[in-house]
Amino acid sequence: MSSKAVVNPALGEFFTAVRFSNCKKIKKMLKDRVVDVEDVDLSDSCRPTAIIVASELGLLEVVKTLMRAKPKPADVNAETRKGRRAIWWAAKSSNLELAQLLVSEKKCEVNYVDKETGCTPLYRAIISNCAPVARELVHAGADVNIRRLGFDIGAETPLIKSVQLNNLEICDLLVNSMCKIHAKTEEGLTALHFSIAYRRYEICEYLLKSGIKVNACSNHGVTAMTVAIEQHNPYMVRLLVQFGYKLNKPYKWSETPLEQAIKIHSQECALTLLHWGCSRKRKRKQTSYFYLAVNEKQWSIVRFLTHLNPMYLQETWIRAAKWPVSIYHRPDAREYLLNAAKEVWTLKQYCRAVVFNTIGKYAPVKIDKLPLPPVLKEYLKFNEFVKEDFYIQEPLEKVECPFDCPTICPQRNCPELDISISSDTDSEFEI
Repeated sequence: MSSKAVVNPALGEFFTAVRFSNCKKIKKMLKDRVVDVEDVDLSDSCRPTAIIVASELGLLEVVKTLMRAKPKPADVNAETRKGRRAIWWAAKSSNLELAQLLVSEKKCEVNYVDKETGCTPLYRAIISNCAPVARELVHAGADVNIRRLGFDIGAETPLIKSVQLNNLEICDLLVNSMCKIHAKTEEGLTALHFSIAYRRYEICEYLLKSGIKVNACSNHGVTAMTVAIEQHNPYMVRLLVQFGYKLNKPYKWSETPLEQAIKIHSQECALTLLHWGCSRKRKRKQTSYFYLAVNEKQWSIVRFLTHLNPMYLQETWIRAAKWPVSIYHRPDAREYLLNAAKEVWTLKQYCRAVVFNTIGKYAPVKIDKLPLPPVLKEYLKFNEFVKEDFYIQEPLEKVECPFDCPTICPQRNCPELDISISSDTDSEFEI
């Protein structure tokens, strides 16, 4: 057909009519059989057919004309040399009417993978942040689990890409279409990991309500809690605990969430974990969390721990004045600890600690259910140490993600999650 098209002088005229939406001329040329509806544009190195050209330009009437052409309609599955089809252009341009028109032809293959970008039409619609087109493709039979390049591993799932693009509507569409909500990337990261790393608060809560595994870990043992603490995000920490995260379970490398929070100076996350009743017991040969907090000069944690258990101030190293190296040259810190150790605690303070420790996990919720006066409830919950200001939903900053996933993004791939242990500068001692 191509050799025949080379000598066909009417071919250029036909594609000019397509580009200028001259439907009358298109019909006449096809009816007179001057050209064939499947002829390709020889002036374009990709060799697109007329329906692909019209779809790329968003010419809805031309596409309708070609699909109703006689003696035969245009093939909606025709593709260029690079493997691009009309439905891909509909998804890329977020053209709902065009997508509806193309999939109305039951022969339209909605699960083909574009050879150049490795995207199915659904994945392309997700990248375009267009929920209506994505919904149309799903209703037409699009597979909600096909990843980029069509591989089963190694790339983000459609759900993960929707999380990155912060599109709750598409996430809801995919979950309700029975996508594999627990599917992982090649590194073992789930959509929950990404929702926390990209600070997609609404999506994170939606995924948790939809039953995503809150304790799932990556190939290296990184859990959603690991990411939340590393990002110093107490809101996410609290959310994970509320949905049943095992806050006392050590990571694969034997570090607990509380230990991680103290070591990287994520004070608000550590206070949140303590507030929600994480265990403060450590193995016999390990130093206490109290010692660890003092060594890291995390004084807010130190004060909270002493109110939760005043006996921390009677540990051997304080009585023997065997100070951690970090405060050896800090007389103000040593004086504070010595004075606190000599302080006589009231029965009321001891009782509060006993009640809180007896309640254990989820203390803030359980205390609210007690038949006590509101003022007493507030006192029992230690709210002077854990402020509601901790839980502001701070968005992801451009510094952290230079590609904050706009509708049209020049990047082919979102940046990978960089999960590593890093610490802040030492905080000043405050009494």
